[in-house]
Amino acid sequence: MTLRTDWNGVFPAMVTPFTEDGSFDEASFKALIELYISEGVRGVVVTGSTGEWYSMSDAERATVWEVAVEASSGRITVVAGTSAVGTREALALTRTAKAVGVDGCMLLPPGGIFASRNEVVNYFHTLAGVGLPIMVYNNPPRTGVNMDADMVAEIAKAEEIVSFKDSNRDLYAASEIIYRVCDKLAVFTGLEPYASSVLPRGAVGVVSTISNICAANMVSYYNAVIGGDSATAYKTQKLIDQLYHFLPTLGAPAFVSVKAAMKLLGRPGGEIRLPHLPANEALIGKLREELRRLKMIDA
Repeated sequence: MTLRTDWNGVFPAMVTPFTEDGSFDEASFKALIELYISEGVRGVVVTGSTGEWYSMSDAERATVWEVAVEASSGRITVVAGTSAVGTREALALTRTAKAVGVDGCMLLPPGGIFASRNEVVNYFHTLAGVGLPIMVYNNPPRTGVNMDADMVAEIAKAEEIVSFKDSNRDLYAASEIIYRVCDKLAVFTGLEPYASSVLPRGAVGVVSTISNICAANMVSYYNAVIGGDSATAYKTQKLIDQLYHFLPTLGAPAFVSVKAAMKLLGRPGGEIRLPHLPANEALIGKLREELRRLKMIDA
C-alpha cells in the first residue's frame, strides 16, 4: 500500500454538541469546525468516543457525518467514527460513511467481548472490504484488546488500512508498533503528552480530545515538535500536560469535563447527553479555578 502522507498533524477528537433537550446542535457543530480550521488543524474525527457515539442512533451519526463533510468542504480531512460491537453493524455504518463522502473512518476492535487475536484481525480485514480508508484505533481500557506490533502488521496487510491511532500508555510497545508499520500506516497517538516522544520515532499526528479546549495550542505544540523548536515545544506541552493530568481528578468522564471547560471558554461544545450527567457546580468551580490558574480565562 501507499503511505497516506495527507493524514498528519492535529485531528481533534470532536465533541458532538447537543441542545438541552438532547438534540444534535448542528449550528454549534458547524461553528466548531470553523473554529478548528481557523486554529490550524488538519483533520477532525467525528462520532468517536469523545463524540458520544454510543448514545447516538445510526441515523444521527450519519447526519453528523453529512454536516461535517458539508461544513469542512474539503479543507480538512474528515474521519468518521464507525465503531460498533458487531461486525454487521460496523459494516453498515462504514458503508453509510463512505456513501456520505467522508475521507475515512476510525474503528475500535469489537468492544466488551474480549475478542481474540484472529477475531480482531478478521474484523478489520472484513471492514476493509467496504473500500473506505480505515484508521485502526487501539484503546485497551475501552475494549480489553491491546494490539501489539505483530497484530498491527497483520491488520495492515489489507489495502484500506491506512492509519493507526494508539492510546496504549506503554511507550515501549507504542514505539515498537511505529517502527514496524510507519512505512505503511500514518500513525497517530491518542495521548497528547506522548506526542513529543512518538513523533520523532515516526508517528505523524495526534488525535486529541484536549484540542476541543485548546486546539491552537495543540497545533503549536505539534509544529514545534516537528520543527525542532524546543522552547515552544516546552511551553505548549506544559499546558497540555497540566490539562491532561488535571481533568481526570475531577471524578467525571473526560467528555463531561471537556464540555464544561468549553462552556467556560466560550467554545460551542453544547450539552452532554445521557447516560452521562452534566457537570455539577462543584466540578465547574474546580475547573474554573484551574483554567484561571493556567491563564486560559480571566481571573
